[in-house]
Amino acid sequence: MSRWWLLPVILGVALVGVVGMVGSVVAVGGSEAPQGLGPGGKAEITPLALQGRYLFGVINDDGLHYDDEWARGVRATTFELQWRLYEPQEGVYDTAYINFMKQSLARLKAQGWYVQLVPGYHYVPDWVFTKYPDVYYVNQYGERYDPDPATLGSHRIINAPFNPQARALIAGYIARIFQDFDPSSFDSVRVGGGIQGELRYPPPDWNGHTNAYWAFDSHAQNPAESGIPAQVVGWRPGVDPNPGSVGRGQLLVNPGFEQTHAYFAIPGWSPDDAITATLTTTNPHGGSRALQLTIGTPHRIHQFVRVSPGTTYRFGGWLRSADGVGRARVFFNQYDASFQPVAGAPFGVLETNATAWTYLTGTLTLSATTQYLKVEMDGHRPGTYFFDDLWLEREGETNHQDREIAVPLAFYDWYVQKLTDYQNWQIAEIRKYYSGQLDLLYAGKGLLPNQVTDALTNDLRGDGWSEGTSALYAAAAYDRHAAGLTTTQQVALYLTGVDEPAAHLVDDTSPYPSDWSAARWIAYLAQSRGMAVWGENSGQDNATKLRLSAQRMQANGFLGLMWAFESELYASPNPNGYATIADYEAVITLYNDPPHTVYLPLVVR
Repeated sequence: MSRWWLLPVILGVALVGVVGMVGSVVAVGGSEAPQGLGPGGKAEITPLALQGRYLFGVINDDGLHYDDEWARGVRATTFELQWRLYEPQEGVYDTAYINFMKQSLARLKAQGWYVQLVPGYHYVPDWVFTKYPDVYYVNQYGERYDPDPATLGSHRIINAPFNPQARALIAGYIARIFQDFDPSSFDSVRVGGGIQGELRYPPPDWNGHTNAYWAFDSHAQNPAESGIPAQVVGWRPGVDPNPGSVGRGQLLVNPGFEQTHAYFAIPGWSPDDAITATLTTTNPHGGSRALQLTIGTPHRIHQFVRVSPGTTYRFGGWLRSADGVGRARVFFNQYDASFQPVAGAPFGVLETNATAWTYLTGTLTLSATTQYLKVEMDGHRPGTYFFDDLWLEREGETNHQDREIAVPLAFYDWYVQKLTDYQNWQIAEIRKYYSGQLDLLYAGKGLLPNQVTDALTNDLRGDGWSEGTSALYAAAAYDRHAAGLTTTQQVALYLTGVDEPAAHLVDDTSPYPSDWSAARWIAYLAQSRGMAVWGENSGQDNATKLRLSAQRMQANGFLGLMWAFESELYASPNPNGYATIADYEAVITLYNDPPHTVYLPLVVR
């Protein structure tokens, strides 16, 4: 049976299972690594025009309503296998289960469904943990990640990013799937390998801890196996002090702005989106670089510094103004343990409108509730300002050695890279048997660089300003994972969470990614590498979230939308107010009748 949705082709590569094409794609970016954020955190996106019909599908957890769904315009479904059911004992495969799934697949293909395979190697059999006990993830507290398989079966994953035995077991299971099933039966295959099949590490909340990192098994801590940097071996974030902080009297990180990094514009410092913060080599005060800020609206660049309440601190640095009118400023503002300004507390400030480098100093006695100083730089009016060789010390300090974050930075770079490597390993392994579309599962918006910077300057202790987000511990740095893809051929980015965040929390018309929805950010990353993008909602959503998801699908050039979950669409009774199948039909009709062209707006500096 011919399929009527006929998805568009990106860079001449069609989704597997698509038998034709309606319309075309215009001006899609190349296959190079993502171009990243422009000065001031602005993003640049190429305009993308898609002509044709969207692919609407369901996350199948029921399978009882295919005929009705088809009649209402639903054309795609997931086909989920589970390793624990497929191979209940090592080397013993459940032929009854496999044959049942083959029959189900045959019925779907006979009707013409677009079938997205969920390989299900995140459903790990019990025998794996019994026979290979070192496949567990282990956190910095020496605890295994071992959720209850009865209630969290899709969370009970093995440590494939670090453990070669875990990867070998998964590889054997993948090979068996494509031995038993015709690869051409699948229109796409999900790739992720973490909790719920997404690309992420286990969560930070475990056994009463809220800052768990999962890289402390013997394989992860072995440089020969994992490539862990030598200075990171044995260091435990939130447990051991950062060696770069112990005994250091100067409390600012990168105060002379000499450090550089591939993903952080100003290492150690977090600029607001609406300012342009760059490292300049023209006329620094000392060393080879200085910080240059270009400001059009009242915004700043900051660093949080942990301090002692009731203590007096001294501070200083070199500043200058480009035009001699605007004043370059450095503020030292007091914050409490909840990262709220301390009411009525005095602040320190350095400021000058001199065009020549000017050295300024000051002192500040902290209140009894102050836990952090937020050190911020700006200019008092639009203009360009320069800063160099700042310092912050307790009064009477005699050790002037700079504090640094080389150890936590090396740890986190490595932690992210190992997940990128695992992403690429999965793609390569599935490619041995399957040449079609791979859908790479990114869970929500993930992290932006500023969130990581603030955590690093807090030594990854777990109680910093940006350390409340689980995305940090999941290593959900999707800009880095997308940049690290070794191939984009027939690979799409697939967002789980098209509906997040809520509409009132985002502005997708903004040039700044921190304002964007997850859909906008992942679409930007996909387009930066010339990749297709689509996804699904978070689940347990109402009709308003359904319409919002469809709007974001259209506005951001998605190929389609999968709805989670099928059983919720048919819930009866429906006390939770889930979107119904009638709601879904209305959305499908609205967006696909007649076919139309949608545009991803151009965003420029």
